[in-house]
Amino acid sequence: MTEGFRRALDDLGVHKGLVSPCRVDTLTIGPGAAVARVRVTRQRFYDVRVGLPTFGKQVWTAVIAAVVADESTTTAMLDGQVPDDVERFFVAEQVPLFPEAGWELSLDCTCPGTRVPCDHLVAGLIALEEDADPFSIFALRGRDRATLLDEIGRQAGARVTAPSAEDETPGLDEVMDDFFGWGPAGDVTNTRRPSAGDPLGLLDEVPPLKSTVDGTSVTELLRPLYRSLTGQE
Repeated sequence: MTEGFRRALDDLGVHKGLVSPCRVDTLTIGPGAAVARVRVTRQRFYDVRVGLPTFGKQVWTAVIAAVVADESTTTAMLDGQVPDDVERFFVAEQVPLFPEAGWELSLDCTCPGTRVPCDHLVAGLIALEEDADPFSIFALRGRDRATLLDEIGRQAGARVTAPSAEDETPGLDEVMDDFFGWGPAGDVTNTRRPSAGDPLGLLDEVPPLKSTVDGTSVTELLRPLYRSLTGQE
C-alpha cells in the first residue's frame, strides 16, 4: 500500500525515519481499522489504532460488477495481483480507495501523550504503508481478500457459464426435422383426430386463434386453400 497511503501520510506530516525505540510487534488489519502493538522497551508497549471508513454494499456491488466486466483486471485479481489502476473503479463511484487526506483517518494510541500522531502512531502508520499485502486496503474498506475474491470469482464464473443467445436458439438446420411439430402434446382426450391421409383434418388440430378476418376465423379461411392444394375441390 506504499504509494496509495503516501498521500495521506504526507498530509499528516508523517515521514519515514522510524523513531528508534519504537518497534511494531504485530499489525492486524480488518474492516475499518488497523491495530498495531508498538513496543518501546521490553516491558513497555502501546496499542495504536488507525481507523478508515468502510464502504457500504452499494459501492462494493458496483465496484465488483465493474471489475468483473474488465477481463484483464478480473484475471489479475483472481491470480492474487492488484493492478496499479484499480483505484479507477472506486473513482467511478466517487469514493477514494486510499484516504485522500489525513482527516479521513482516525488515530488513537494508548500512550499518555497528547500529540497526534505520536511516535507510536507514526510507527504504526509506516508499518501499514509498507504492508506487503496489496489486498489490505480492501480489507480496511470492508472486504477482506477471501470475501472479495469469492465475490469476483462467483460473478465471473456466472458470466462465463451463462448460456448465450446463440446457445439458447438452435439454428434452422438443426430443427428442420421437427420444425412443423407442435411440441409436447396437451390434453387431447377430447380432440377429434383426423383420419389418416386427411390434410384438412390438420386444421382441426390447430389451437383456437383469436385473429379473425371480417369476423371469419383464420382456420376457416384456410380450408379452401387446403382443398385446392390437395385437389379435393
